[in-house]
Amino acid sequence: MAVLYGDDGGYAQYDAAIAIRDAIRPDSRGSFQLVETPELQRYKAEFPAFWFLLSDGRTTISYGPVPARVRAGNAVWEKPEPMSRYVTKGSDVSLDQLGMGDKDQNPTIRIDVGGASYTASQLTRAILADFDATTIPLLIVLVATILLTVLVVPMMIARPVRRVARAAELIDGSREGIRLPEVGPPAELRPLVSAFNRALDRIDMATAEQRRFLSNAAHELRTPLARVRTRLERVEDGRLRAELVADVQDLSATVTMLLQLARLAAEPTAMVQIDLVDVGIRALAQDAPMAIAAGLEVEFRNEEGPIPIIGSAQAIGIALSNLIRNAVQHGAKGGRIIVDVQRPGRIAVIDEGEGIAGTVGRPETLTSIDRAQNSGTGLGLTIVAQVAALHKAKVSIEETPGGGTTVALIFPPADEGTAA
Repeated sequence: MAVLYGDDGGYAQYDAAIAIRDAIRPDSRGSFQLVETPELQRYKAEFPAFWFLLSDGRTTISYGPVPARVRAGNAVWEKPEPMSRYVTKGSDVSLDQLGMGDKDQNPTIRIDVGGASYTASQLTRAILADFDATTIPLLIVLVATILLTVLVVPMMIARPVRRVARAAELIDGSREGIRLPEVGPPAELRPLVSAFNRALDRIDMATAEQRRFLSNAAHELRTPLARVRTRLERVEDGRLRAELVADVQDLSATVTMLLQLARLAAEPTAMVQIDLVDVGIRALAQDAPMAIAAGLEVEFRNEEGPIPIIGSAQAIGIALSNLIRNAVQHGAKGGRIIVDVQRPGRIAVIDEGEGIAGTVGRPETLTSIDRAQNSGTGLGLTIVAQVAALHKAKVSIEETPGGGTTVALIFPPADEGTAA
């Protein structure tokens, strides 16, 4: 029974029995009498069907429509014991009669009560009226325990789990040695955390082996490629020699990109405050001879003054070098390659070639464009995407107005990079 939604008679009849008990007084004959107390009068007024029967084996006092079975049972008086009688009406079960034995009275009196049932509001008032100086502290302790169980305990459990989840978010494949904290999580979660960290150890070992193989293979390829390039000068057919030299140069560029990729992945990137303008000037100066030899003009644009960002000048220089080589390969003869630096942290390489529409930022999209433009390796813009990820930068690829492609790296300002 949910007490706030109604009463089946038990609570009201128990209260009525208590009121009757308090109205009993001993008489001069050694028996008892019933005094009309205000509380007893209230029950009589509130419940029209209210009845009761009192008996000590000699004296009987009754009120209201006492059922015949109760009167018949009273004819054979027995020592009072607590009892109750229920009746069923279909699926409903309700208390029909409540018997109480009052062992504190002399002689012992049996009290049979019936016909009283609280409404929801009456039941609420009755429950609140029962609160006393002993009940209120118990209620406070109960409420505090419930709040502790519902609010504090889940927070204590969830906080270390959230800490583990935040640590897991830092594992992005770009840095080694990041592990989940094994101190702090609940005991039930620690075996899972330990197993996950061991798996990361194995993954880091396998990745390190792959990088070493990549770096060693690239280094080993550079020497034979240099020898091949030298021997190609002996080829008498000028057209064939030019084609073979171009092929060897493509292989050399691929080997260079493999070395750059291995270096970026293997060496920790030192993030310091650098001048993006200075990095752009150095990158363009390094690759300008290649662009001029290909029949292209080079131009550098920037706003007045330095543009500070937080990053690695070496890594950003590698990314710009790949973008410039890509622009040289696909720029129109007689056109320009422009390196443009703008505040707060945008550097773009602009060519005047065929052009690619759309703005992208995902490494796989950059790789697919690179494969379509280059000789199928997909390494150049993959390196750009990796450098951008290391710096939490965005990569934008757009059509150059008038034709061509503009690839921009957009870095967070120096203050945001320091906060990150």
